[in-house]
Amino acid sequence: MKVNSIVNTTKQDKIKIQIVSRTILLANSFGNAAYILDFLRYLQQTGIDTEFILLDESPNGRNLWYLIPESLRTVTKVVAIDHFTVGSYLVSSSISNWIIESLRFMYNLLLPNRIKNIYRRNRDKKELPPRYILPLKLWDRLLAPKEIEFVNSQVVRYQPDVVIANYAHLSDIFDALKEKTNILKVILTHDVRHQRTAQFQKLGLDSFEVEWNREKERHALKKAQVLLAIQQEDCKIFQNMVPESKVICMPLAATCKSHQFPQVPGRCLFVGSNANHNYYGLKWFLENVWDKIIQLNPNSSLHICGNICDLIKETYPNVHILGVVKDLKPEYSAAEVCLVPLLAGSGLKIKLVEAMSYGRACVSTSVGIQGLPEISGHTTLVADTAEDFANSVHTLFTDSQKRKLMEQQAYRYIEENLSPQSVYQPFVDYIYQHVQHQQTNTLDTMVAV
Repeated sequence: MKVNSIVNTTKQDKIKIQIVSRTILLANSFGNAAYILDFLRYLQQTGIDTEFILLDESPNGRNLWYLIPESLRTVTKVVAIDHFTVGSYLVSSSISNWIIESLRFMYNLLLPNRIKNIYRRNRDKKELPPRYILPLKLWDRLLAPKEIEFVNSQVVRYQPDVVIANYAHLSDIFDALKEKTNILKVILTHDVRHQRTAQFQKLGLDSFEVEWNREKERHALKKAQVLLAIQQEDCKIFQNMVPESKVICMPLAATCKSHQFPQVPGRCLFVGSNANHNYYGLKWFLENVWDKIIQLNPNSSLHICGNICDLIKETYPNVHILGVVKDLKPEYSAAEVCLVPLLAGSGLKIKLVEAMSYGRACVSTSVGIQGLPEISGHTTLVADTAEDFANSVHTLFTDSQKRKLMEQQAYRYIEENLSPQSVYQPFVDYIYQHVQHQQTNTLDTMVAV
């Protein structure tokens, strides 16, 4: 009877996970957001409770409130630094922000334009920026003490079984959790940061990110007990770098999607965010490859989707800049070839997985298929020069039998390798093992007492 009583006190109805991130997760925005949202949906389906801790003091710029995206709020609870939650909204809890915005409102509403113009002329003479413009902050900067303190307070309140840091630069949250040995500490790595830094430096490109080297990354990664690698090559690198941590390969899951519209002859598709690696890759393609494709196939057309479009200022023949498209299914249906012309970056290319899930043949640089070498020549043609890239696209336009075979192989690869159950469940199983181990230790301690 005594043992049964102890078992009841250690029994837990649901496992609880907190994910810490500096960026909000928007559907159809960045590949890393799509990855985490998909993982959160899987956790929800398995009955695991989750909470998303947002370390963004101004998720909606100067606005004092922010509507949590439906794609996020339907799969997890959201808490944010310097905000409290009211229904589906995050509302600023900063008194200073409310005062500043109130003064700004009165300035805009009540002050005559002639007075405003005096201030503006004086500001322009001194070359002062408007006061609301914040200094540029690197998104992957290390945590500030205030951020660590906030995360720790949320961990104390929520009492999670697992805490996941979204990227290695957030690993300092684990410094405050050292004594909480019952909590499984995890880093969702996304990529190998020092490799990414080296690639951008080799190409002479500005990454607009913190510069990482191997030792700096190892120092961050070793704070976690588990490292989630997005592909097998990263997994091997992390196992070598941090042998004391458990490394689990957890790529983005995908399911095969059908089509309702016929393909458009000669149609290419590029889907991407405004991330730097997308911009540099697409710019290279438009300036060096696209004209060659047009010469080979004059009726070729290219649709570009995503907020990468905000960065494309020039015009190109037969290129259509569509911006963010909520439903990409018609675009994938119409495409004969999907493009992954990346010059730098690491990790798994989400756009490549998505294209294969729609059963589309792809042309990619070797950087674009990093982590998936087995798809080369099967679902994807690989080319690293402008001439080879253009010729590969031409091949898929003119050899329909080859293209159809690659489309079938893309579907087969998704079905055999990237189902949600096969990619996410191994980590979920590891979590359950951890929780059971902690409960057993608690039981042994209580029995001994």
